[in-house]
Amino acid sequence: MNAIKHHTCQNGLRIITESNPSVKTVAINWGVRAGVATNIRDGESVLLAELMQRGAGGLSAKEHSDALDIRGVNRHVSCGVEFLRVSSVLLGNRLSDAVSLLSAFILCPTLPEQDLPACKSLCLQSIHSLADNPTRLAAVELNKHHLPAPFNRSAYGTVENITSTTIEQLRHTQARVCIPNESIIVLSGDVEHNQVVAEIEDIVSSWSAGDTVEIDTVAATRGAHWIQQDTSQVHISFAFDAPDATDDNSILESVATSIFGGATSGRLFTQVRQRRSLCYSVSARYAPSKHYSTVRIHAGTTPERAEETVQVCLEQLSELKNGITREEFDRTVQRMKSRIVMHGESTAARASALWGDQYALGRTRSLAERIEEIEGVCFEDVNAWLSQRKYGEITFVSVGPEELNIDKNAFHA
Repeated sequence: MNAIKHHTCQNGLRIITESNPSVKTVAINWGVRAGVATNIRDGESVLLAELMQRGAGGLSAKEHSDALDIRGVNRHVSCGVEFLRVSSVLLGNRLSDAVSLLSAFILCPTLPEQDLPACKSLCLQSIHSLADNPTRLAAVELNKHHLPAPFNRSAYGTVENITSTTIEQLRHTQARVCIPNESIIVLSGDVEHNQVVAEIEDIVSSWSAGDTVEIDTVAATRGAHWIQQDTSQVHISFAFDAPDATDDNSILESVATSIFGGATSGRLFTQVRQRRSLCYSVSARYAPSKHYSTVRIHAGTTPERAEETVQVCLEQLSELKNGITREEFDRTVQRMKSRIVMHGESTAARASALWGDQYALGRTRSLAERIEEIEGVCFEDVNAWLSQRKYGEITFVSVGPEELNIDKNAFHA
């Protein structure tokens, strides 16, 4: 019997539950399509995510926080590129008390004007902290150049817009984008579907659907880019297009990328770090999504070894087209299955996975279905996929003291 159940409210909100009677906690993952890509002014939702936590549901910030704390609700409000999320983990027997408090973040935040300066200060600190986190800085810059606008926006916002945004603009943004259209709430763990649906339906009964935000895109710039930073390290990042989550080749790409750079047994780690000692860290990750899926490679090295690190990474990427070995395939499939099982023991991980499935695929998958999908992959199919794989234009970003002397033609594969 499938423990995953779906319900769609009249206003468009989709409720998904996965009951697991063996656990005592329930994880909630609630997303509204209110990320920075939906903003008229870049970064408004970053501020909104902060200000939403300064009182909601007719309660002050302290009263709302205390009410959640006394019920043992661990919560987090975050802003991404396309969605603004409220996530939480709590004991299942506290769910009825907590749902209305958590929903207030989205449905009826106070948005007090007197707290706006403090929220701006926090957001600006996060932007300035990127200088001390070159790995993250390279990732932000990679998105900026590889993805089409406005999906290339940073989830940190911009200094200019954070500084100048007014409370009236934030309240308008909240009303415009925090709507039930395309909103998904997932609850995983100690949850009873019919009961929680009835409770949420009652809470959102006056939450009216609005006009879906239409997003027009502008082509990405791509190419090779350098951020000067006077350090003894160089951080290198690549990105290239990959199959979207709904593509039949997505699972083949996932296996191939995991073999390439998803573990210490992967080719990148073995060839770049272990055999040549070119860097202290290197990895590759496939990020399938509904749109704009990518494979990203990151390496941290020294200025003296940076150019050779880039060269060897690209050589290994080209070599991957020649295929994988049976040993690599068997080892990776087993590792991927183990990871799914381990994540299945976390209600928070399951809520996140189900949310991602519903958004990207338009359906949800049980643990058994995900494992069955991996077990259904054939060694020959992965090699057939790699033999005709075209990476296209590769976007490259380096953060370090000097610009690297790299042949720009190397980034067209």
